[in-house]
Amino acid sequence: MPDPDRIRDALLLHSASCIGKKYLQQLVSQLACLTGAERVLLSQRSSGPHRQLQVLFANDAAGTPHALPCNCQFDNRQPLLLGRGLRQCLPDAGQQAWQSCLAWPLLDGDAHCLGHLALLDPRPNFFAPELPALLQPFIERAGAELEQLQQREKLARRQHWQLLHSDILRQNAQGTPLDALLRTVVQQIELALPEWRCSILLLDSRGRLQPVAGPSLPSAYQQRLVGLAPGPMVGSCGAAVWHAKRVVAENLQLHPNWAPYRELAARFELGSCWSEPLIDSKGTVHGTFAVYHRTPSAPTPQAITILEDTARLLALLLENQTIHRQLDSRSQWYRAILQNAADGLSIIDMNGRFLEASDSLCQMLGYSLDELLHMHLWQVVPGSTPQSIRQRLAATGEDGETFESVNRTKHGALLDVEVSARRLMLDGQPVIWGSARDISQRKALQRILEQQATIDALTGLFNRPTLLARLETQLQLAQVQHAPLSVLMLDLDHFKQINDRYGHHAGDLVLAALGDALEEVLRESDVAGRIGGEEFCLLLPGLGLHEALDLAERIIDDISELRIQSGHHILAITSSIGVACLQADDDSRTLLARADSALYAAKAAGRHRAVALSADPP
Repeated sequence: MPDPDRIRDALLLHSASCIGKKYLQQLVSQLACLTGAERVLLSQRSSGPHRQLQVLFANDAAGTPHALPCNCQFDNRQPLLLGRGLRQCLPDAGQQAWQSCLAWPLLDGDAHCLGHLALLDPRPNFFAPELPALLQPFIERAGAELEQLQQREKLARRQHWQLLHSDILRQNAQGTPLDALLRTVVQQIELALPEWRCSILLLDSRGRLQPVAGPSLPSAYQQRLVGLAPGPMVGSCGAAVWHAKRVVAENLQLHPNWAPYRELAARFELGSCWSEPLIDSKGTVHGTFAVYHRTPSAPTPQAITILEDTARLLALLLENQTIHRQLDSRSQWYRAILQNAADGLSIIDMNGRFLEASDSLCQMLGYSLDELLHMHLWQVVPGSTPQSIRQRLAATGEDGETFESVNRTKHGALLDVEVSARRLMLDGQPVIWGSARDISQRKALQRILEQQATIDALTGLFNRPTLLARLETQLQLAQVQHAPLSVLMLDLDHFKQINDRYGHHAGDLVLAALGDALEEVLRESDVAGRIGGEEFCLLLPGLGLHEALDLAERIIDDISELRIQSGHHILAITSSIGVACLQADDDSRTLLARADSALYAAKAAGRHRAVALSADPP
């Protein structure tokens, strides 16, 4: 295997400018190329009970077993190096007799294991024993990148479901038939989650279950469900209706509720069934929403959330249909909706005056019904005028629209709301039917998630992706304005010893204190971010090399004077800084690489110092 130091330097050169998925892909491909390992793979950990691994990136397309030895080492949160005897740890490795394994857990900012990076090779004692420590900075960054990737995917999934629910409710308000809406819900979920095979069963007038949507399930199987009577041990759906609570059968061949139906499940290749009852606001059970998998499967927390949200949406649609059927006339229907709907509903004339308002809207805005009926819409929409409101109402069509707005309550508080509005004819006159949903909690959560996607939670500084984006912006400004721009790369000296001796909590206190210290010394125009475990980067627009070096030396002195208390211990730290200044032909990659080279020079010179490089090292 090549010299470990050369592997580290080459990895730094090829990965410095990469972020997100590109960094993880580059890390896998470069490790395979530089070490010569036959297989390199990066996986994320499933949240299911079996803790299986999902391979995200690998250097080849060959199948990889789930039972990797590092999968049983996650709780230790330490690198794993095996030189021989891997076959005994990996019984399902197929025909490939692996001998050597080098693996690391990938940790998030709270030291929770997100996945792993593993190198496998059939040659015994293939990996150098010093390689785990040398590559640890790259592993820490991989954990941070994987955490950011998962957070962005979580936010995107949440926004997708919110848009789906809003669209379904909009169609419901516009009069789309219920059976079409139910099919749309199932189709959209299966489109987003191809491994899910969804089903909706509804109770008929006799209290028997009838399938109404299940496009991915065999029609012959659905025929067997027609007229199914609920019961305490009747599969998943019959039991969910009977008990009015979720029933999860992870393995249909083992679950007692499925004992009479095991042959049926095997014939149609059904491995699991999770069933959520559809219960409206009055506690009435209308049926079930169920998810099947071809193999035994347990729902993750994310899957449970989707089950619950979908069941609430379906129950609302069914409740609306029930209300509509029970009312004698259109006016009664409007009145019942106004008084029973969870969302704030209103009828407004074309001049913006409230004609009707639901109890929930009155509660949301803090006004009595009598007060609202003497008010106009511009009195609750901050920044609006009578003219702007009338223009907006006149532009609202019969097809309706959905948008986000802000309402002001009687006591002056501002509420984020999602509004659905459409034009109707009431007693021969055009009016606007409106629905307002309080989305303040959703918007607050969105702001928190957006902040988590840009800010390092431990230090309060920018995270790596955000800092690199800021670097690109600052670099372009400096080049356009012909202004200097300097970069500092800062690394805490012997930080691993603090973690090893005093524990990760002490290390976290040190990093948080360092973040506070950097924010105090930097100017408003400067940018600071954490780009690795104990590695930080500072962008100094307007400072040349010598000014930046002076600032770096002041920072080193300030850090050396810090005293951090952890339990009964008082910790002192030192740091090393590399300084580089933008040159005419620089891009972000070369500028960072030169600052990083200066940091290595500072460490090589004995640490606790700053070194500036005015040009690329030979």
